[in-house]
Amino acid sequence: MSPGIYTILWRNLPATGVAKSDQWYNAAMTRAIGLAGIVILLAGMLTGCQPTPQANVIGYMLSTWLGTQPPSISAAPPGALIGQVVDGQGAPIAGATVVVAQADGAPHAARTGADGRYRIENIPPGQYTPAAVAPGYAERALTGLLALPKLMTIASGVTTTAPPLVLAPYAPPALPDDLAAAVALRTTGVFTVSTDFPRTTIADATAYAFDYAGATIDSVRLYLPQNREPTTTLPLLFMVYPSPVADWEPVSAAFAAEHFAVVAVSPIAARGADAEAHAQDARVVLALAQAGAFGPVVDASRPLALGGSFSSAVLARLLRAAGDDLAGWVTVGGLANAFTAAQDFYAGRITIPPPYELLAPSFGPPNLYPLPFLMYSPVYSAGELPPTMIIHTAADEILRIEQAYALEAAVRAAGVPVETYYYEDVSHYLGIGANMTDAGREMFYKIVDFARRYGETQ
Repeated sequence: MSPGIYTILWRNLPATGVAKSDQWYNAAMTRAIGLAGIVILLAGMLTGCQPTPQANVIGYMLSTWLGTQPPSISAAPPGALIGQVVDGQGAPIAGATVVVAQADGAPHAARTGADGRYRIENIPPGQYTPAAVAPGYAERALTGLLALPKLMTIASGVTTTAPPLVLAPYAPPALPDDLAAAVALRTTGVFTVSTDFPRTTIADATAYAFDYAGATIDSVRLYLPQNREPTTTLPLLFMVYPSPVADWEPVSAAFAAEHFAVVAVSPIAARGADAEAHAQDARVVLALAQAGAFGPVVDASRPLALGGSFSSAVLARLLRAAGDDLAGWVTVGGLANAFTAAQDFYAGRITIPPPYELLAPSFGPPNLYPLPFLMYSPVYSAGELPPTMIIHTAADEILRIEQAYALEAAVRAAGVPVETYYYEDVSHYLGIGANMTDAGREMFYKIVDFARRYGETQ
């Protein structure tokens, strides 16, 4: 269990005048999460809805306290699952990927043939909810009565047949006309940012906010080189940062110094860990930039986008929603397969920092609720990706470098142009300033070169 969550519960337990011994602590934990976890989880099932992230975390905490984490996996001989993926008219969908995941996140997947049929082998005995995605189609999990997960029971040596998985075309929310006015885009600050890398320079920065889908997104920034020609338009570099945008100002200023118009956005607290919601916010920012809402200096052509760590999941969703509006992307220390990342988490092979340390448990058990894991796994929709640059360090303890290897293999198999930069370093991100390393310098210039070759300008 996360020490942070323990601390929060500990500090909020009532004072009793007795020592907080292990025995008292265990009893308090039983009262604090035992009954509440069971009630919330049962309520989610009875209402026919997936439990909330909070309920999923409580369930995880309860199972951790009971000693049932990591989830046990049957060692009995495996079974198989067969079925078909179809569209709304019942026509088969070829090239769809169907996934079932073990309770610890380990995925088992297969592609559909021309007849839309699939066969997944070597599945440990147990109960699973299949999920699928296909080019041009939205991810969907198999559901039954009251929209509850439709569980398929896999038995040793037995081939189980699943009902058809029906996929609908992927259609992101339509953006309103006169977008800047519709979202009340407004300037909230004007300032400068200095950087000593790649050279001593100053960037002009403008902060923006807008209102969209019930939230105020106040994490938008534009960075421009201060010494630019007044009539010059600059190629757009679109940054989706994993933590507050202000933390990344040296990075933004460094890229601006290379004569890019850097438009940056970071997740807002109101969206929580919902990468899809963050992606739609980012999509609005991208559309505003391409519509000229940040001024004529920003070239309206298709830009390169960059994200890292958690924001790579946001960016992967943005790539689906934005379609051809992006000419390429760079993922730095990124997430490629959320199923295997969850498997690493439950096995204790990675250490997730706040505020994402309970992200995997918040999605629920992967064998029952595979959909959010599938949505944040671009390895299963690699054919829809634009030219890709993958950067990762072998020293990464947050997301292992195997994530990068898996994405590279999927992108190459799909015939998408891909470049990689793998290095030995302690850095998870691109550090500019006091944390700059030789690998970081090389990384920076590789990104600049990739952006100039693939980013499109008028």
